[in-house]
Amino acid sequence: MMLGKPDASGAPFRILPLPEPAMAPASDGPVALLRTIGAAGLRHRGKLAIWVAICLAAALTYVRTTPPTYSAVATVLLEPRRQAPTAAREIVAPNSLDLNAADSELQVIRSERLLSTIFDSLALGSHPELGPQPPGLLQALSGRVTAALHGAFAAVGASYSSSQGSEASLRADPRRSAFENFVRRFSARRVGQSYVLEVAYSSTDPALPARVANAAASAYLLQSVAFKADAARSGAEFLQGRVDALAAQVRTAEAAVRSGALPAQPIPDADARIIGAAQTPLGPSAPRSSLIMAFAGVFSLLSGLFVAALASAFDRRVRLPQDLVRETGLPCLAVVPQVGGRRQAPASDPDKSMLVTRADAGSFAAAIRDLQTAIEIAWAASRFQGSPVVAIGSWRAGAGATLLTMNLAQLINHRGRQVSVISQDGVHAEQGKEGASLTDVIASGDTAQADYVDVEGVHLLPIRSATPQLNRFVDFRDPSAALVFAEARQRGEVLIDLPPLGESSDAVALATHADIVVLVAAEGVTTHDELNEALGALRRAGATVVGAVINRSRS
Repeated sequence: MMLGKPDASGAPFRILPLPEPAMAPASDGPVALLRTIGAAGLRHRGKLAIWVAICLAAALTYVRTTPPTYSAVATVLLEPRRQAPTAAREIVAPNSLDLNAADSELQVIRSERLLSTIFDSLALGSHPELGPQPPGLLQALSGRVTAALHGAFAAVGASYSSSQGSEASLRADPRRSAFENFVRRFSARRVGQSYVLEVAYSSTDPALPARVANAAASAYLLQSVAFKADAARSGAEFLQGRVDALAAQVRTAEAAVRSGALPAQPIPDADARIIGAAQTPLGPSAPRSSLIMAFAGVFSLLSGLFVAALASAFDRRVRLPQDLVRETGLPCLAVVPQVGGRRQAPASDPDKSMLVTRADAGSFAAAIRDLQTAIEIAWAASRFQGSPVVAIGSWRAGAGATLLTMNLAQLINHRGRQVSVISQDGVHAEQGKEGASLTDVIASGDTAQADYVDVEGVHLLPIRSATPQLNRFVDFRDPSAALVFAEARQRGEVLIDLPPLGESSDAVALATHADIVVLVAAEGVTTHDELNEALGALRRAGATVVGAVINRSRS
């Protein structure tokens, strides 16, 4: 599409060809995803480092405050033995053990009857570890939340009263509470699909886990051989020697249970044998400090990168030139670095308006020079002679459009060309004088009243009048405004410092007098949606937008 303005003869001429914006190549695949995540991590590296430090500190606090836990494991092999027949039924029914029977034996070890035997034999009811413990921070918080929920739903009544009754019963029966704590620390499992059972116990007391695990293994043997002893006594044909042997094995197993050790003598009549005794642990099994710290580091890094990538995906603020092209279709004419602090001073400040001429301007001056070159190339592509009227503006105030306009004017002036700036700032007030502004000229209809102020070789004309009443009713599409711009074009190049496009339609009306328009976006502040709004408003008015500038770049 070609946009143009009529010349002196009234015939339209071509200003600038606008090729279809080239779409950025689609980036997908795992490599592009990793690149995006890495870029997001670098962009939010400060926040990511803080998050990793917080996670590592929390993990270290947990490791330091959690008491060490010791675990011991006793191993039992299920091995049914054929005993001397005491009745005809034992001859007919052979002893065998299948996998289902092995699971049944595992449930026998976990049964409350066997655990009660161990609990009473080792006199664990008075052990301080199993008694009431003061609640931790998380438990206290969860208790308060639970109490609040119970209070909110007290109308339900039945479940609440039953739970309250169970808690009261535990408080009233300290032995029951200690036994419940004992059961939670006890575990028994089967190794794969084998006939090997592992009996384990965890405790903060280094000597207690081995005693409990060995006592559990011995109690299992006791229960097995005691059952056979009872069966032998009830049989009509039992042998006294057999009874004595079984009784001796029972006494051995009972003594082992009471002492928390393995039987001192073999127990051949049991359907299992102990193949591994629980040993006193050499070190704590929990908390696993290195594993927790490694997990905290990996978790914090991955979660931080995920949050950073998620934030970047939903971040609509202008940051990179390629994102600008993809989201708006506008080419990036220049990337201007941040100067001074995070907040730049107004462009009316002489030090700021003359930044490009300073010896230490560095990358800022190079960026302004790139902007001027890009504008000249865009204008040369129109194949139209003369100097263009260039309008520079942003969607909202504070993007630095005035700063770029003034420094671009200084660059043009130092190249030996005359330049006029139609500025939104009150340059007359800064110079201590009152003169006619563009608004005053439009109100009077006399272009000779235009009072330009010379600032370091640049001719400045304010847009707004010192009379507020005139500013309310001015129409910048008036032919007098077009005459002012035409006269300024005859003297040299013209720059228009547009007011914020998002605040009033005056900026769009002024942009219609420009040959080309450049939009300014502050990095990390201006959004792509704001640029699209400004671009749509300018194109609906017939203005030619050649590109955008990313200002205040810190990357």
